[in-house]
Amino acid sequence: MLKLLKRIFPSGAKTSKRNNSLNISASISINNEINPARELLKEATQLKHDKKFDEACEKLKEAYSAKGADELMVKERLRLPMYLQLAGKNDEGWKILNEINITFIDVFSQAEIANQMRVFLQKEKKHKQAIMFGAWCICKEIERDRSNIESCINMTDEMAKLSSELDFLGGNNEKEEVFAHTPSGNPITDSAYKMFIDRIEYSISLEGIKERLAPMFKRAKLESDLDRVSSKFSDYLKSCNKYDLSEVRDIIYNNAAP
Repeated sequence: MLKLLKRIFPSGAKTSKRNNSLNISASISINNEINPARELLKEATQLKHDKKFDEACEKLKEAYSAKGADELMVKERLRLPMYLQLAGKNDEGWKILNEINITFIDVFSQAEIANQMRVFLQKEKKHKQAIMFGAWCICKEIERDRSNIESCINMTDEMAKLSSELDFLGGNNEKEEVFAHTPSGNPITDSAYKMFIDRIEYSISLEGIKERLAPMFKRAKLESDLDRVSSKFSDYLKSCNKYDLSEVRDIIYNNAAP
């Protein structure tokens, strides 16, 4: 795809020096602009380092309502539950985690949130619940990768259409490896496609699941249940494309010791 774009928009194309100057100036101006929300995050980090956890939590809350907060990433918002946990406010921290979970529902955020829930529960030594969210994180990562695969397919079709519309540029003589074809018959040459396919295959395999879950089972002192749970979970992951937390919970709780 990048090679096609280079053919359409060659790097050697001439542009106005004046326009280049304006673009560079605008870029410098944007990059140098201070984001008040991120400045407050820095203050919160320092307060945490000073073990002033209550003050750090308040500073984070201030950051999330400050100018520029809309530019913050989910992982930056996930800091508050962990700071609250450090401040001994576990219930409030878990409540915030769940609020974040129902607010940021895109596939990328969901994988991060599930993993942070696992970490939170491990710190509370609620190991069986942590296993459940560790498994849920695997589900969310698979859904994320499937979404990425769909994007690769759509992009391939869009680029094929664009190439057809601009066929006056001549054919593409470059030899590229074809990993699959879209439903429309267009060859997928994006190596990311294969990476996502391979990652999903390993994630749903018995070997891949055991590798991910083994440290959690060890913390919970449930090593003897790892094989049975992993086998059931692998079957579940292979059986459908969309996953349900209650079904994951049943797999863990029905196949691991109380």
